[in-house]
Amino acid sequence: MTQEIRFPFRLHNAIFTSLEFRRQPEMPEPLQLQLSTEIRIHDDKFPDRLQIDLRLKTPGEQPLKLFVELVSLFDLVEDQPKPDRSIIPDFINQQALYMVWPYMTQMVKYMTGQMGTSSVNVPTPLIFSFKPPEEKPTVDE
Repeated sequence: MTQEIRFPFRLHNAIFTSLEFRRQPEMPEPLQLQLSTEIRIHDDKFPDRLQIDLRLKTPGEQPLKLFVELVSLFDLVEDQPKPDRSIIPDFINQQALYMVWPYMTQMVKYMTGQMGTSSVNVPTPLIFSFKPPEEKPTVDE
């Protein structure tokens, strides 16, 4: 009998789909950036496959502009029961993010170091919120 795994997914691929780095001629030291992270979940093939797109960018005008997009594909582990969709937020926040975020941080650190600036360290987002926006009650007239 196979032991049931809480999050029965394995990382199949992590693919960079976009890399954009631009710097100004004069860079301040120490370099401090505001960063924005985004996540998009594609669950149309769930539970057999789950796609997670991560984006990291610098919003607005900053001395260093970066835009990095990473697509990660997770496959259901063989011989495991198919999980319910309700597992997706916990899987992302407790496991998937920690599996794929290092790819993002290492790419940014490497590229910024190669550009002649101090390497940019990108902190791991603590949690992504998956709560749908609250609907405001409407008044019928």
